[in-house]
Amino acid sequence: MPKPSKRSLHSRNIQLAMKRLLDKDLQHETESSSESDEEEMKINEDSSDTLMKFKDKVTLHEISDIFELCKNKCNSKFISVLIYMTLRYFDITWRDCDIFLKEIGALSSRTCHKWVEIFISEDLDSFCGDNRGGKRTTEFYDVYPEIELAAKSYSIERCANKSADFTALDLAIFIDQNYYELTNTTKDKNTNLIRSVPSCRLDLRRWGARFDSNSKRSYFEGHERVDVVCERENFVKYFLDHKDQYYTVSDDENPLWKTPTQNPPSILICEYDGFQIASLYFEMHSSLCLVHDENTFRSGEVSAKRWLFGDSAPFFSKGRGRSVIFSDYLVMHPSGPFFTLDNIEYDQALKKYPDLTNIDDDVD
Repeated sequence: MPKPSKRSLHSRNIQLAMKRLLDKDLQHETESSSESDEEEMKINEDSSDTLMKFKDKVTLHEISDIFELCKNKCNSKFISVLIYMTLRYFDITWRDCDIFLKEIGALSSRTCHKWVEIFISEDLDSFCGDNRGGKRTTEFYDVYPEIELAAKSYSIERCANKSADFTALDLAIFIDQNYYELTNTTKDKNTNLIRSVPSCRLDLRRWGARFDSNSKRSYFEGHERVDVVCERENFVKYFLDHKDQYYTVSDDENPLWKTPTQNPPSILICEYDGFQIASLYFEMHSSLCLVHDENTFRSGEVSAKRWLFGDSAPFFSKGRGRSVIFSDYLVMHPSGPFFTLDNIEYDQALKKYPDLTNIDDDVD
């Protein structure tokens, strides 16, 4: 058998090396495939949780603010068309696209679709043409710095209020009013705001504000409703009109109790903890019992989010132990002469309310 040539040996060695390399790559690919599958499953689980958190954090306001920021850097037509093409690529309906684009302040779906057809037809010059002369305008606050200073102060003051009713629209209206007062001109009814609401939202973010969750809500928001105020005024007016029928305290440096002129007295003010005793006293003396409960509650008339400056909200929630409680009805004390039970009355009270034996000696 003839001896193989050097070329044949070289070719065989290359084939064997290639075979070993392919086998090694195949084995590595199999191992990496299983590892990548596990990693991908883990990533999918993590991304699912991240997606849920992301949806909770991001709203249309944030998207609109980003869009407004992009408009200041480049043509809004390009961004609108890009968003429209992206949404349509992921099979979002034309109507849903139109609603979303209008919500963030972009061009409508009809306009975007027209520009997409121009772009696809390879008429790039027409697509890139602005047809507006390319005019650049000066920044609003560069011309009116005093309005910016007043608007920022106004925003900080409104964000510091306990009520979470401050919006970017309020800021836009404030700037609009200041502009016409400063320029000494009259606003036409059909004229838009001098500074748009999206621009005002960007102003707030640029000044250091953030639109965050209103988790530290005060528990007495909503008590300024018209019907609540009316009832409260009627309640107070009744006692003012009948102040000679109940005990009061003089408004002096050394307050003193003022005894009612009518006899017997008709009103007893007490704490909630002594409600049972007060009820019994009411039954025995035909008095009116005004019960006060030291408690607070959360009203439903609160905003889920609010504009905030800094790291803290104006008020804190009761759940964190930092509520604000006002209590003026503290008269059930041994030193007070207006609420006492003699031994017979106290024995009667124990028969009806056996739990009174567990109450401290603070109530006589």
